[in-house]
Amino acid sequence: MKYKNISCLLLALSLLLTANVSQASVEEGLNWIQQGERDLALEAMKSQIEAQDPAALFWQARIYMKMGGMQTFQIGHILQRSAELGNPWAMMELVESPYEHCQFFRLPCDDKWHDKAIEKWQQMAENGDGKAMYMLAKHKDSWRKYVPYLAHKTRVEQYIQALEMGANSASEAIFNELYRHQDRHQPEIRQQIVKYLTIAAERGYAPAMVDLYEFTDVIGNDLALEYLQQATELGYARAPFTLYYYLKKKENKNLQDWKTLYKNINLAAALNASDYSTFVDYLDFDEYLSPEEIAQIDQEITEFLTQVKPNRFYDETNLY
Repeated sequence: MKYKNISCLLLALSLLLTANVSQASVEEGLNWIQQGERDLALEAMKSQIEAQDPAALFWQARIYMKMGGMQTFQIGHILQRSAELGNPWAMMELVESPYEHCQFFRLPCDDKWHDKAIEKWQQMAENGDGKAMYMLAKHKDSWRKYVPYLAHKTRVEQYIQALEMGANSASEAIFNELYRHQDRHQPEIRQQIVKYLTIAAERGYAPAMVDLYEFTDVIGNDLALEYLQQATELGYARAPFTLYYYLKKKENKNLQDWKTLYKNINLAAALNASDYSTFVDYLDFDEYLSPEEIAQIDQEITEFLTQVKPNRFYDETNLY
């Protein structure tokens, strides 16, 4: 009996260690995805992909969607396998919708996966998973969808619950939902949006920090700039691009303005080339900055990137 108990304990420890290794491999892969390093992400998750881990398979399919090429012919099979193994995000990718990829990637879509994904997310949400609650708010149908006001009210309530459960991306969903269905100019609506964006921002969620820049009338310009600086230091490219975007509109720019413009657009491109590199040549900085000034700023960017890694803040709820 003693040896049987020891064997059971060893088996339990082995399963626990295997689960931890699996989770660590997927998290390492996601870290590389945040940095735009897709090949390294696939390499990090290779063993779990080969072991048919459903989360690893899901992210493999998402990476292939971005890479294109011959890999796209494998996406349908990979997503279907992940869904069959219980991944609700893979299931929802296989539901026909104008917002999804069924037709473009020729996926084996079937509406049966919708209810299965909802059932899985409900189980996860009951166990405190905020991302699952977020997806229920986004995808779960009810009779309220036929009454626009009630549908909007329910979605906002569910997104707030998801945020409270830890899903930081729900702050942006609340922002977008209130902007679409309420008078965005009403002070009480703006204050409500700021309240939820601030919750996520204070948790270190850079996308919410950047969104707060639209609410300088509520939080003040100094705090808005402070959040943008924090988001930049977290490696989020949209933060320096936002500074560039608004400063570009300024008339009668001085030398410091041109230096700031050059630095922020090049920093945004360095942090996320796929989204922002095309903006680098939009302005002819040679007319306003000397080669020495440009070289100095380039050096500052290089030094910054030795300390800060790009971070796109992706997760299953805000897929790229």
